[in-house]
Amino acid sequence: MKRIVKISSILFSFITIALFLTGCKNQDSQKSNKIDVVTTTNFYAEPAKAVLGNHGKVKYIVKPGTNPHDFNPKNSDAVLASKATVVVENGLGYDEWMDKLDSNNGNYLTVINVGKLMNKKNGDNEHIWYDPNTMSKLADKLAATYSKLQPKNKKVFEKNAEAYKNKMKKNQTLVKELATKSKHQNVAVSEPVFNYSLEAMGYKVIDSSFANAIEKDVDPSPKDLVKLRNDIKHHKVAFFVENIQEENKTVSGLAELAKKNNVPVVKVTETVPAGTNYFDWMNSQYQQVKKIQDKD
Repeated sequence: MKRIVKISSILFSFITIALFLTGCKNQDSQKSNKIDVVTTTNFYAEPAKAVLGNHGKVKYIVKPGTNPHDFNPKNSDAVLASKATVVVENGLGYDEWMDKLDSNNGNYLTVINVGKLMNKKNGDNEHIWYDPNTMSKLADKLAATYSKLQPKNKKVFEKNAEAYKNKMKKNQTLVKELATKSKHQNVAVSEPVFNYSLEAMGYKVIDSSFANAIEKDVDPSPKDLVKLRNDIKHHKVAFFVENIQEENKTVSGLAELAKKNNVPVVKVTETVPAGTNYFDWMNSQYQQVKKIQDKD
């Protein structure tokens, strides 16, 4: 998704937030052993809540449909972060603004960086929540983290984590089934959003250069665009993955071209749509791939 931001306004906001926190910092929840979890996005709030149960509170900062790349935290977000005992952030540059808020929280904060948890490094694809194994691994990490803060509830947290992981297994099993039928076919994507899932399903993305350009909000090279159009016209891709959360005339044109040439289009989003949950969100996108496979 687009990363164009007004740097001056962001720096001003962070300065304002830092000054604001000086006067409003609240460590009561940490001292009382209460667990207050703050996640950057709604999809990480889900496992955080599932594992924590009724032994604390979980809130997320970025509202559905908002681009975390360009997000500019407000004073209210800074206050929320200042009261957290646990923060869950994606890392890998996706929500780096959270690091600024973390730094104002003193020594009471535990930060779970999901990118590091999944053994990724800066420069790797940041959309790691699309890896079918991410949420299960995060659930275990959350259980261990909560247990250190509330040792008496360790068994409860571990039980909650197992229940959440068991739910995730349904989608993980579906992905494995899809992998047996993918035949390692080539696919094209508008952005590298769905790539971890595609990789798990055994597909090969062949337009990385084009997709990376779109994600960075720069024009793809004419050569890449011509090649992708030809690949679609000549059915050299099994399907085209369109991130419908991002408005882009070039991508919309390619999706229309795919439809005209009977190339299936898988529609995905970068964040969980309002009114649904992580499991159903992932499942609905996997089911689109299944429907394509079933027609082959």
